[in-house]
Amino acid sequence: MNTKIMTVFVLMVMVLSVNAISMTKDKSQDITTVTSQGIYDGYDMDDGYAFLIREDEKDEDTEATVYFAEVDASVLKMTNLKSKDLMGKRFEITYEVTEYEEIDENGYTEIYESYKIIKLKKL
Repeated sequence: MNTKIMTVFVLMVMVLSVNAISMTKDKSQDITTVTSQGIYDGYDMDDGYAFLIREDEKDEDTEATVYFAEVDASVLKMTNLKSKDLMGKRFEITYEVTEYEEIDENGYTEIYESYKIIKLKKL
């Protein structure tokens, strides 16, 4: 009886290990560092820290709101981004864009992006 329980336990561990390995193979990520200028638009609990950023500084039509879910701890020590006093202020933002590629159980590839501020300088 003890041998059967031990055998079942070992097989379960092996199956879970194989599943964990296959799940990590289905994920890949690329990290890109970007520096641009933007206007701080405030903080939202659900979306994060919002900045209005233009892809082309001369063209207002390229302006988009970028939400940063993460901010490096060193940036938060120097700047209180939850303060309403900073809204409308211009910053030079250095951030990482992490692109995740996940393959679901049906074999379809989904692409996700996350943004993290790593450096912030008030202009």
